[in-house]
Amino acid sequence: MADKASPTISWKRNFYTLWIAELCALIGLQSVQPFLPYYIQEFDVKDLSEALIWSGYMGTFGGLAMALSSPFWGALADRSGRKPMVVRAMLGGSIAILLMSWVTSVEQLVAVRILQGAMAGTVTACVTLVSTTVPKPRLGYSLGMMQGAFMLGTSMGPLFGGPLIDLLGYHDTFIISGVLLVFAGVAVQLWVKEDFSRKNDGGRKTSGGFLRDTRRLLGLRPFLLMLVSLILIQFAFGVTMPVLPLFLQYLAEGENIVSTAGLIFAMRGLVGALSSMAMGRWSDSLGPKKTMLGALAGTALFLGAQGMATSVTMLAALTIAGGLAYGGIRPLTNVIIADVVPQDDRGKAFGITTSASALGFALGPVAGAYIGAEWGFRSAFFTTAVLFALVSAWVWKAMQNIEVGRVEERRTLSGPKESPPRRKGS
Repeated sequence: MADKASPTISWKRNFYTLWIAELCALIGLQSVQPFLPYYIQEFDVKDLSEALIWSGYMGTFGGLAMALSSPFWGALADRSGRKPMVVRAMLGGSIAILLMSWVTSVEQLVAVRILQGAMAGTVTACVTLVSTTVPKPRLGYSLGMMQGAFMLGTSMGPLFGGPLIDLLGYHDTFIISGVLLVFAGVAVQLWVKEDFSRKNDGGRKTSGGFLRDTRRLLGLRPFLLMLVSLILIQFAFGVTMPVLPLFLQYLAEGENIVSTAGLIFAMRGLVGALSSMAMGRWSDSLGPKKTMLGALAGTALFLGAQGMATSVTMLAALTIAGGLAYGGIRPLTNVIIADVVPQDDRGKAFGITTSASALGFALGPVAGAYIGAEWGFRSAFFTTAVLFALVSAWVWKAMQNIEVGRVEERRTLSGPKESPPRRKGS
């Protein structure tokens, strides 16, 4: 019995230490990230349209840098360990934020934002580490809890960052945020343990080997399905990102909406965090496929309803309630990916998904701005709702004959390519 208890204590200690560290890291990142469009105007960029252009540059180039670097970091995680990648992402994010406090031009700020996109990526690093250190029966719960930390940190960051900027200014706020990320990275280094053994490859891991592994992963139909779904989902989220704040302002009819919008976004993040935790548990019992389809369909309904909002109060309520549905989408895709991808390849797999997600999200705001400008704010929500409905229908049809999750685990493990057949009761 003692032999069985020790691993349980170990994975729980690792997981909850990582959960707290990632929460701190995201609070630090999100204390400054949403306010960069305002920070741009500190560098003689007084015209709002010019500030919007520079903000677009930061979002696009930062997203592309993450898209290009994520597969490399994922492959390195499979060779060198997942814990070093978590530490690298947290310390890399801290360096970028600290540099932001010292830049003297908007061009330098964009360059640092590119560095942040290439070096950070704590979310993927943490998901990969969790997927390889948590027992499989607790994987849905753990990934759901971790997604809750992601969304909780994302919502708490702006609540802290806004008042800090008003009280201390951008420079000191960026330093505080950077130090918080340093603390998170040091905590993971000191207190999270990883029993990693490098897979014997004869020292011949080359770029050709990485491309070959990538093609092999893309040959897994469930993984390819989740990859395409994530691209479409992140693109859809990107479409509404620039539109929602302006739609709130439009419905406010000239009233000051900044503080109200901040509260709405924070509440949506909190609701999404709770939803992530709940859906992680539900996926362990109902299965990730059914839960995933429900989250996608629910998101489509809420987005369509947001497009029909006629007041700030109505839009706020629908936006916050929408967190119940789309809060669970990403952890559920992570559960499915972790289930269908061999453990030795999960670093590469999550690196590829992060790259694809970053690419989809980077392209979304441009499309959203165009749709909103040409056909009105509401059309962007309706378009995104239709896209989510199509994705949910496609996922439902494509995954009908794919076995995923604990319910089908026995049959999956009995396949000749997965593992030897298990004896009854083993």
